[in-house]
Amino acid sequence: MEIKKAKTQGFCFGVAITLKKAEETVASHEAVTTLGHIVHNPQMVASFEDKGLRNAHSVDEVEAGTLFVRAHGLPVEVFEKAAEKGLTIVDATCPMVTKIHVQAEKLRADGYKIIVVGDPNHPEVKGTLSHVPGAWCIQTPDDIAALPRASKVGVVVQSTWSGAGFTEIVKKLSSKYYEVRAVNTICTDTHNRQSEAEQLATEVEVMVVVGGKTSANTKHLADLAATQGARSYHIEGPDELQPQWFENVAVAGLMSGASTPGWLVDQVEARMEALSRRAS
Repeated sequence: MEIKKAKTQGFCFGVAITLKKAEETVASHEAVTTLGHIVHNPQMVASFEDKGLRNAHSVDEVEAGTLFVRAHGLPVEVFEKAAEKGLTIVDATCPMVTKIHVQAEKLRADGYKIIVVGDPNHPEVKGTLSHVPGAWCIQTPDDIAALPRASKVGVVVQSTWSGAGFTEIVKKLSSKYYEVRAVNTICTDTHNRQSEAEQLATEVEVMVVVGGKTSANTKHLADLAATQGARSYHIEGPDELQPQWFENVAVAGLMSGASTPGWLVDQVEARMEALSRRAS
């Protein structure tokens, strides 16, 4: 069985920056806590827990020490509460996420009613909404019908959102509102991986996508591959691979989400090769 790997593998630059800062922080600070897992990858989460990085659900649970802000960022009110509690704050928000906050604030300052395209329950989107109070959040073109009237709307999008889905929403918004100013804030890495997923899926029979089950960008990749006709499997590690997936398969694809380390992709590739040899 031939295994075709996507060109873009391993951590995106935002995750890489976050993990580097996290390594430095746990080595130099006491009682370091993050709100939510440091990254959507169970192996990396376990590694950092071994190094002493604590995970909490709310800043209310953090009584002292250092609050480490992961790549998704945090709502403005959480930063304010952490400061009030006297916590040391190490902000590792991804630059692409910060860009969304800046763009949304600029649009609001120019008089636009803000629309954020994304999952309202995703931590990144919660952070963005906190920068532009009163903004509307939508996920599908069908959500547009319920939006109130406005003279002009400004649109930003979750950094890991589907590019095609965003384009469809902007097109429909343009038919409802007189003026629509949309800023495509999908990050370059996400765009590249999505394009590769669509192309690679047309060249293979089976696509294996490696990444945390809670990773939005990884889920999008697996969904995109499936829409192109490949049997798509979203896994977190090599132990999840099943021999029957590759029976009578001549070509399989392999790619990873932005939170997946390169060494894990290598392990999955080795396991796929072993299963292929066994099948033959």
